[in-house]
Amino acid sequence: MFRILFTRHAQTKKNVDGTVQGHEDGDINEKGYWQIEKLKQRIKKEKRDIVISSDIPRCRITTEGIIEGRNISVEYTTILREKNNGDLVGKKADEVNWEDLGGDFETRKAPNGENLIEVRERGRKFINEILKKYKNADKTILVVSHGAFLKILIGDLIGTSLHNAIFKLFIDHCSLTRVDFDDKYKEGFNIKYVNENEFLGEARNWIEPKKSR
Repeated sequence: MFRILFTRHAQTKKNVDGTVQGHEDGDINEKGYWQIEKLKQRIKKEKRDIVISSDIPRCRITTEGIIEGRNISVEYTTILREKNNGDLVGKKADEVNWEDLGGDFETRKAPNGENLIEVRERGRKFINEILKKYKNADKTILVVSHGAFLKILIGDLIGTSLHNAIFKLFIDHCSLTRVDFDDKYKEGFNIKYVNENEFLGEARNWIEPKKSR
């Protein structure tokens, strides 16, 4: 049996101000660094053989914080990147009329971007690659990725629609979701828990102090 622990990168300044993020951002805020420290302490209770992370800076920073002081193999990959929002990156999310992009909820996408179906295909490809490589290994893999990507991947495992995955699943920054893979399970896997966040303590509700002018 092998297992995957999924986590989302720490909170960024753009998460707070509602800016559509891209593939270049690494602006972890003060609360985010607190979340990383809390996650680092929680992860010590888990076996970890390999870390696979999105190569986007906000995930790299989170990953480096989690494994600090540990001799552990890390792989950075593009397959775990967040949904590509193309030309909308840098705009305020509440100022974007997503319906103007055309198509239905699942197929609409920003110019030079990616739609939800394409993100789901990336998630499925990732799981299939992991299964081929580690199916018969007794390994624990920590995966560091992004909110929408993880909602879609986990929602697909659960068997829910893309709409429900986006609007009814919650994946908090630096929370943990665990999935065990073994042939003894009818579906080949068992979801042990989703969005465990109690260990974050006050970091769940902590508000970054305003800077004095």
